Amino acid sequence: MKFIEVSRFNKIPKDIQDMLLASGVLPVTPVTMWTWDAINAKDENGNRKYKYIIGKGSSRSGKTFGYIDCLDRYCRENKGKRCTVWRDTKTDCVNTVLNDIKRHLGNTNRWKKKFAFNETRSVLKYEQNSTIEIQGTDQENTVMGLTSGVAWLNEPYKIPREIFNQIDQRTEDFMLLDLNPKMGHWSDDLAKDPRCIVIHSTFADNPLCPEESKAKILSYQPVSMCHLVESGLITKEQANEYDIEKNVSGFDVKYLKELARCRENEFKNSASAFNWSVYGLGLKAEKPNRIFSFTEIPDEEFHAVNAPIYTGVDWGAVDPWGIVDIKYYDGGLYLHERNYLSENLIRASLTTTERTQIDSADEGIVKWKFGKLGIPKNRVIVCDNNRTSKIIALRQAGWEYAVAAIKPKGSVLDGIDLVNNLRVYYTRSSENIRYEQENYSRKVDPHGVVLEDPEDKDNHIMDPTRYVAEFLAHPNQGIIKKA
Repeated sequence: MKFIEVSRFNKIPKDIQDMLLASGVLPVTPVTMWTWDAINAKDENGNRKYKYIIGKGSSRSGKTFGYIDCLDRYCRENKGKRCTVWRDTKTDCVNTVLNDIKRHLGNTNRWKKKFAFNETRSVLKYEQNSTIEIQGTDQENTVMGLTSGVAWLNEPYKIPREIFNQIDQRTEDFMLLDLNPKMGHWSDDLAKDPRCIVIHSTFADNPLCPEESKAKILSYQPVSMCHLVESGLITKEQANEYDIEKNVSGFDVKYLKELARCRENEFKNSASAFNWSVYGLGLKAEKPNRIFSFTEIPDEEFHAVNAPIYTGVDWGAVDPWGIVDIKYYDGGLYLHERNYLSENLIRASLTTTERTQIDSADEGIVKWKFGKLGIPKNRVIVCDNNRTSKIIALRQAGWEYAVAAIKPKGSVLDGIDLVNNLRVYYTRSSENIRYEQENYSRKVDPHGVVLEDPEDKDNHIMDPTRYVAEFLAHPNQGIIKKA
């Protein structure tokens, strides 16, 4: 199999096209070509240049089909390679990526050619004994025990950095990640690794982008982000009033067409600076419904703050188990992340002996984890009140100042207001705090109106931060003065 860029292929006479197709040449998008080149790039010593390939960009840029093309070719050309595909659940991975694989390989006459498909296991096994296997990070034992040559993390917004690390250390050749930069993500730090390449693409780079999809994405572009305004040729106000037909300034016709479309978007209320930045330009943008905006500081600055430490806890067996150390000093909260792995993932990483020791006692993992973290027995620990047995277990194990968070009606919004009235800092090593404070957001109704209540996600550190702040502001403590 060989690749040819589809725009170049379309310029070739029909009879030559037929010959190329018959010989195994496949017309592909630019993203496929760029990804394949990155997979095969070598450093000055002839070794693989990139361990990590991140596809970032807008919707419909061809990232998913490009990765499918590359994995399919990789398995056809290499013996005994195991390629794993991951989403946060295997069910979701089957329903999205596997269906895309079936559709794309079917449309290009490759489905079940030179490979067998096991429907039960969701595995494609090639004649070269290479495989493409659909997986989910909800299967803890698989995450902790499965080794592969290639791993593809598809839209890993819900996959914590800790799980990525587990997959990464068991991946021998390279890793693929694809995502729209609609939120802060740990892959932003991964992109700084010299063995990483970020391939940026938009729907405009994809000649196979469906016209309806292209029209939808273009409908997001506001007047303020059209070329004439962004280049400074006219102001937004002038752009709204400019006579396109007379065109007294002699602007290029293509820019006038863009302006006319953007004005129509504004009229139809489809224009959105956030949607255009993320889904049109493939750029990161601040969410209009974002709740918090904390400040990052060096870890040393947290440790240098001369104030007592309080620990906040959000229990999580399947979801992340958020544990955060918090100091309060002179109107500021200082946060340092201690844990984000779920109980299930922690158990899966332990030896059989360790699991036996933990399971021999009620809530043994709670006592084991707090001991492992070295949290002092005289520390005030403010815990989510939805798991009283865990709080009791902590007290019985010696952490006598473990208390349940008080959550009366309206406490969530009150706690959010309390935290927002403080200066909040988090340590540079606290990757999940960085992620959550960027993405914890208020609900948005079907008409795009931002509501007061927060979404129930990206809050495994945000919630215990609120618990501790509310504890310190309680009249019995009086450490934080409410406005």
